Amino acid sequence: MLAVSQNVFAYAPVVPAMQPMRAARSSVNMGVADMPGVSTETGNKVWDPLGLSDNMDDANLKLIRAAELKHCRVAMLANVGWAWTATGTHFNGMLSTSKGISFADCAAAGNPLAAAAKVPGAGIWQMIFAIGALEVYWENKYPSYECAGNFGVPAVTNDPAKLKELQDAELKNGRLAMLGIVSYACAVSIPGSVPFYPF
Repeated sequence: MLAVSQNVFAYAPVVPAMQPMRAARSSVNMGVADMPGVSTETGNKVWDPLGLSDNMDDANLKLIRAAELKHCRVAMLANVGWAWTATGTHFNGMLSTSKGISFADCAAAGNPLAAAAKVPGAGIWQMIFAIGALEVYWENKYPSYECAGNFGVPAVTNDPAKLKELQDAELKNGRLAMLGIVSYACAVSIPGSVPFYPF
């Protein structure tokens, strides 16, 4: 029987390196414990106090992982943007020529939330439509329920252990960034709510 199964795998098609690995539908569920992200912070156990992952199939797990990765990546960018704005660094020129708002006006607002409040409504809608268009494009090209946040970028290593280590690092940094950006916003909105901020 083993010889037959080996012969079947010998004729499997080769997947191009640039395409993300799409999950083959099977009766064997991958399970959330097999995914990157379970580590020493949670005692090497899955942290799911509500048991949301108990009844998920592979497609739902990949969808949830894609959402987590997306939030992680956005939060990491938000931290960079917060630091950029909080230091008073800004672009030259006008943010809105019709409203007469310059980037310097936003930088003088005092904090990043006040600077964001200066962006006109039309500018907010432009960002929403641009981000929405990117979401639709990427979701059609690399569906979350199949690709789990992998957008076809080749892995930086062929070593599975190193790849898992890098995936864990991305998740850990992203999870910390989500806490960080919320902490910054709370510290600015509710003075004294975050200890040691500003440092």
